[in-house]
Amino acid sequence: MTFKSDNLKKKILLNAIGIAVFDGWSSKTLLEASLLSGVKSTDTKKLFPRGGLDLARYYHEYEDNVFLDSLRKIDFNNLSQFEKIELALFKRFEIISVNKEAFRRSMSLFALPFHQIEGLNLVFSTCDLIWVEIGDKSLEYDWYTKRIILVSIYLSSLLYLFGDDSSNNEHTFQYISRRLKEIKKLGKIKIDISDLFSYFNNKILNNIQN
Repeated sequence: MTFKSDNLKKKILLNAIGIAVFDGWSSKTLLEASLLSGVKSTDTKKLFPRGGLDLARYYHEYEDNVFLDSLRKIDFNNLSQFEKIELALFKRFEIISVNKEAFRRSMSLFALPFHQIEGLNLVFSTCDLIWVEIGDKSLEYDWYTKRIILVSIYLSSLLYLFGDDSSNNEHTFQYISRRLKEIKKLGKIKIDISDLFSYFNNKILNNIQN
């Protein structure tokens, strides 16, 4: 991708976030954001061939990069692996919290049956980035196990976040800490992806009915 096209994508995305809160990550949102950005429809099609789906995907990838920039400013010296993971999750959820409703609407899109695999790949990619950034060098079974554990915590924490009305979402961060302590103490892996998709699918139905 060229520097110019990346800048155009970023410009469209930043205009789209506020629109997506109300209209979701749809082709309509992409069109409105493109008009606000002064980008021609032909160019928009090239940048986001699948319309709102590609825009939502780019949103996740963009925020992952924002997260990495923030994480790389932290001194991880003298921290345990669990402390590093906790801090990294806190940073990622701080970024999600800035535009919580826009992120929830993106997850609603990826909860649709024909987009679920892509949504899970995005979550797995985020969790992989976290392990890589804290210096994980595990291989084979340990490599997958660590990422699956983190995916479990990440997904359950998302569910908690979207129902959290506490100040600065502090209950979510407390929940993350508790989950990490449970994993550390019990060494158990528990993932129920169906709960996540059921939650977002119910939200979609409610939006349609309302």
